Amino acid sequence: MLTRLKVKGFKNLVNVDVRFGPFACIAGANGVGKSNLFDAIRFLSALTQNSLLEAAYSVSNGEGSIGDIRSLFHQVGDGFASEMSFEAEMIIPAEGVDELGQRAKASATLLRYSLALIYLEENAQNVSNPLQIKSEELSYIKIEDADTHILFDKNIKWLKSAVHGRRTVKFIET
Repeated sequence: MLTRLKVKGFKNLVNVDVRFGPFACIAGANGVGKSNLFDAIRFLSALTQNSLLEAAYSVSNGEGSIGDIRSLFHQVGDGFASEMSFEAEMIIPAEGVDELGQRAKASATLLRYSLALIYLEENAQNVSNPLQIKSEELSYIKIEDADTHILFDKNIKWLKSAVHGRRTVKFIET
């Protein structure tokens, strides 16, 4: 369950911070970024099963060219921002089954995923993939901090059943 999403520099989302509950309604005038918010969610979801470039193409407006990737970055005047970032907080199931049918138990269920991407200009060495990871991190949120991260109405019994586990180090960090 996605509980929070922060987005900076993705399409027209400059500095967005949205909290989600069990039910969320996204409403607003045309052109304010509702579809782009869902594109950001789709992009992060696509990253779980595709390469960075394939995930970017899946939410770009074009036919899969390098220029389409550039358009994912927030436009600033005649140019584009050079960086975009995402931060997603989520509650994951305590147990699951991987693609090979193996059962797995989560060591922590309240997680934060952060991703910062940069765009390498055309004169850079790797023109075939101008989208690069600047930083990536998957970490847990401490149980004692859960109440300040999950803002929707909840009872303590549900919170204790959904959020558990401890960890001393981050899951991933680049």
